[in-house]
Amino acid sequence: MRVAVVGTGSFAKHYINELPVAGHEVVVLTRSHKEFLDDKKWGPVEQRITDYSSVPQLVELLSDCDALVSTISDLSQTYVDVHMALIAACKQTPKCKRFIPSGYGGNAEDFREGPSSLFHHNAVVRDALLAQTELEWTAVCIGWIMDHVVPSGNRIHSDAGPVFPLDLHTRAITIPGSGNDAFTMTSVRDLAKAVAQLLESPEKWRPYTFVQGEETTWLKLAKVMKTTGDMSDLKISFESLDHIRDQKKDSFFAVLTTEVKLFVPSGAFKFDQAKVQRDRAEFFPNVHFRTVTELVETAKKDANAIV
Repeated sequence: MRVAVVGTGSFAKHYINELPVAGHEVVVLTRSHKEFLDDKKWGPVEQRITDYSSVPQLVELLSDCDALVSTISDLSQTYVDVHMALIAACKQTPKCKRFIPSGYGGNAEDFREGPSSLFHHNAVVRDALLAQTELEWTAVCIGWIMDHVVPSGNRIHSDAGPVFPLDLHTRAITIPGSGNDAFTMTSVRDLAKAVAQLLESPEKWRPYTFVQGEETTWLKLAKVMKTTGDMSDLKISFESLDHIRDQKKDSFFAVLTTEVKLFVPSGAFKFDQAKVQRDRAEFFPNVHFRTVTELVETAKKDANAIV
C-alpha cells in the first residue's frame, strides 16, 4: 500500500519510520524539499512538493496513493483550508479513499472542540468528513503524547513547555487540579505502528479510533518519575483549577496554556476503556503499547535511543 504522509514534523517522522516496517510505501507531501528526508536514516523518501492550494495538482500527486495520513499542525484557518483541499482531491483520485486527518488529541467523540476552543478547526474538518461518503476516514485519539516523559535526546518531539505539567529540566511537576484525574498517554511511535495496521485492516473504520498506551494520573506519573525515573527529588506542586481559569489571557500562548492545562481535569483526555480494547482487538491486535515505565526504562538504558 502506498501511503501519502502530509507534513514533515514529529508525527510525520514516526510515520516515515514505522509505515515501511509494516510493508507500506511512503510518499511525503511537503511545502518545500526537506534535505533530511534524502538521508539514509529516513529512506530516502519520495517528496512531492505542494502548497495545497490547487486541488487539481493534489489529485495528480495523490493519484497513485491508497491512503492519506495528515500530520499538519496549525491552529488557524490554514488547517481547515489544507484539509478541505486534501479531502476534495482524494475524492477525485482513483483509489486514495482512506483518510486520517491530523489532530491526535483527546476524546474528541465525547468532548467536541467548541467555537471558543483554539482546536475548533479540528471539529470543522471532522464535520466535513462526516458530511461525505466517498472517503472512509477516522480521527485517531491518543491523549497526551507520552514521549514528553523522557529527555529531549530520547524523542523526536520538542519540549512542550508549560502546557505539560512535568518539567524534566527543573525536576518538577505542577499538577492542574487534584492529580487523581484519569487520562490517556500514548507513545507516538506506538501510534504510528497502530495506524500502519489500521490502514490495511479490512474492517470498516469508525469516525473515532482510540489508541492508548496507558491510562494513568498525574500523581501516578510522578511516582514513576520518582522511582523508575531516578527523580527522587521531584518537586510536586498543585495548581487549582480556579487559578488556571483566572489567569490573564493576554496572548495567544496564554489562552493555549489555559485550555491545555484543563484537558485532563475536564475529562477530555479520559477514554472509554471498552472502546480502547475494542479498537485494539479489531484493528491493531499485534501492537505492543508501551507504558510510561517502559519508555522511561528505555531512555535510562540508552541516552540516544529514540522512544
